[in-house]
Amino acid sequence: MITYIDCGAGVAGDMLLGALIGLGLSPKELEATLQRAIPLKGWSLEIKQTERRMWPAWSLKVRRDRAFPSPHKMIEMVRRAPLPAPVRRRTLSILTSLQSAEHKAHGHKHGHFDPKGLGRIDTLVDVIGSAWGFWRLGLRDVRASALNTGRIAPAVAQLVRTSHIPIFTDSAAHELATPTGTAVLAHVVTRFGPLPPMTLLRVGFGAGTLQREGKPNVLAIYQGKPSRKLLKYRFARYAHND
Repeated sequence: MITYIDCGAGVAGDMLLGALIGLGLSPKELEATLQRAIPLKGWSLEIKQTERRMWPAWSLKVRRDRAFPSPHKMIEMVRRAPLPAPVRRRTLSILTSLQSAEHKAHGHKHGHFDPKGLGRIDTLVDVIGSAWGFWRLGLRDVRASALNTGRIAPAVAQLVRTSHIPIFTDSAAHELATPTGTAVLAHVVTRFGPLPPMTLLRVGFGAGTLQREGKPNVLAIYQGKPSRKLLKYRFARYAHND
């Protein structure tokens, strides 16, 4: 089975989660897992179906989002969270990558997250949710397109450089790839390239918050079986045309 992430509209943590829900991840199970892993009072998830330029998609928003007391407490919460071991390991690896990228980009002390940026509940929701969602759906052979970064944020530049993620842009006016979404890609994707031949079985669309004129701000995840017959047909057709 092949899982393919289309990053033509960029990437963000909420877009990945929305696409995973569209692919079959239970919204109720996702929120219950996150509430157990992040046992802070008052926050909740708003998960709903929406549209972006006539594309149906799932959107997520953290209600009553707020900053963590410290990055150290964020990491310790993950270490104590009742999560499957592979999910905990991947979550910690993604957070470590984010910390390192922020440090290299902005010169902060290692482990520091801006409380107005990555040092919030929303970051843990995106990272834990994505790590758990890919694990829960059993998605292993994950591939992705080149990443549409838009205007490249400093931490994103560090992540795509160190992880060798191929990039392009169709907009210099907007940041289309968030550090969190890019860090998740770096840890779940095994290879980058064009959509491989497949028989499509499922598809999920995740909505971003940015509204772009004429372009749907939607990340897609496709899942299907490798299609060798299609590949042979294409080779035969090209040979005939020659």
